[in-house]
Amino acid sequence: MRIIFAKNIGFCSGVKRAVLIAKKSLKKDLKPVQFLGEFVHNEKVIDRFKKERVKFIKNPREAESGILIIQAHGFPPFSQKINKKILIEDTTCPLVKKVQLIANFLYRKGYQVIILGDKDHAETKGIKGYTKSKAIIIEDENQAKGLPRFKKIGFISQTTQNLDKFNRVLKILKNKTREIKWFNTTCPEVNARQRELNKVLKKCDGILVIGSRSSANTKRLFQTARKFKRRVFWINSLEELKNQKLKNVSKLGVVSGTSTPDWEVRKIKKWLEDVKQE
Repeated sequence: MRIIFAKNIGFCSGVKRAVLIAKKSLKKDLKPVQFLGEFVHNEKVIDRFKKERVKFIKNPREAESGILIIQAHGFPPFSQKINKKILIEDTTCPLVKKVQLIANFLYRKGYQVIILGDKDHAETKGIKGYTKSKAIIIEDENQAKGLPRFKKIGFISQTTQNLDKFNRVLKILKNKTREIKWFNTTCPEVNARQRELNKVLKKCDGILVIGSRSSANTKRLFQTARKFKRRVFWINSLEELKNQKLKNVSKLGVVSGTSTPDWEVRKIKKWLEDVKQE
């Protein structure tokens, strides 16, 4: 079996930054360390921090005096003041933070903000919070077509959305208003992984997607691979991989979501190389 590994694999720069900030926070004397939200969408990463006895909370009101770490996907603005004895460490991805600020700008300028994204995703909810929850979240072209006309529209997207889909929705929204201001807020790293997957798909008869099922961008890699009618294996750990039947695959392409931990990728790479030599 020949194995082709994607160049862009493992953590993206935003997740690497978030993990580094969190690790540094654990070394500080101030305790407890509390994570606001899911931090990143990968169970392997979360499990590592749970071993450090960090506390996970869903609402800032639950925070105690200590360190409060805001998840990499961002969080809506706090509706109340936080205890002065709480040190806030914001691991929000810089690109997500930029989208939050754009959403707030469009809202203040009187635009009806429309967000292309998964309505239940933490990032999308956080962005909407910067419009005082006045933004409209749509998930596809059909929902865009169902919108009424607006005086003026401000259009942005969840960073992990597909760029082609963004452009298709933009075309529809241009017919819903006389004035539209739009920003391409899709993540370049996510787009690069999608493009690389398309190239790998042309060379392989099997695709291994590494990442959590709670990860939006990993899910899109899986969905893209399935459209090409290849054998697709979706795993989040070496243990899961060992239960897969790869014997009938002659060329295996390996890709991952942006929150897939580097250490898990290294273990999987080593195991696949060992299998290849057998």
